[in-house]
Amino acid sequence: MFDVLHLHIDPEPHDGAWNMAADQAWLEMSTAPVLRIYRWDRPTVTLGYAQSHAKLAEALPGWPVIRRWTGGGVVLHENDFTYSVIVPACHPWAETAPLDSYRLIHAALASALVENGHAGCRLAEKEDLIENAFCFVAPALHDVIREKVKISGAGQRRGKTGLLHQGSVQNVNLENAFWPVLAAKLASSVLSLESMPEAMKARADELAKKRYRRPEWLSDRDDLL
Repeated sequence: MFDVLHLHIDPEPHDGAWNMAADQAWLEMSTAPVLRIYRWDRPTVTLGYAQSHAKLAEALPGWPVIRRWTGGGVVLHENDFTYSVIVPACHPWAETAPLDSYRLIHAALASALVENGHAGCRLAEKEDLIENAFCFVAPALHDVIREKVKISGAGQRRGKTGLLHQGSVQNVNLENAFWPVLAAKLASSVLSLESMPEAMKARADELAKKRYRRPEWLSDRDDLL
């Protein structure tokens, strides 16, 4: 998929707003595709961009709730493993059709999972699909499943800044050594980044304050940007 991919395994867990802001900052400011791996500092719910918090609130656990910039359903982040594939607009792969990009990223993920000892992981087909507002109850086309259990799903956003694919992996146990295996399936050459550039951190702080931490963003997708 890529000639060169930057792999960043964030060493520190963050709250939901900062995690979402960091993905957006990477998308806005990176000059090459990035595979970002990150953790949460507490159990957190994320909603898809188009979902109604008011309609879903009673069904959610009493955790912090954050609206993503990407689509998809409700994701409960507690024991999951989260990653983002970030493709800036300057890279031609950012123009890949939505269904194709989803399929190709998840095919690489399924292959890496099988190679890591999780036999039977495959992409969901039409006969596997279920409709539900909660992401891991309802496999979508090309999600990663094993038998009837959903292993991974994702939300995507594409626009003038590029392509953002935010994924969650659940119902398996992964070590940090798994992520270079996935990165190698996505790219010919993988460059590890130990830290996030300071300018991106500053932008993530701004985005968290002006968008992702605002109650108006959660309720009405309203921000100060």
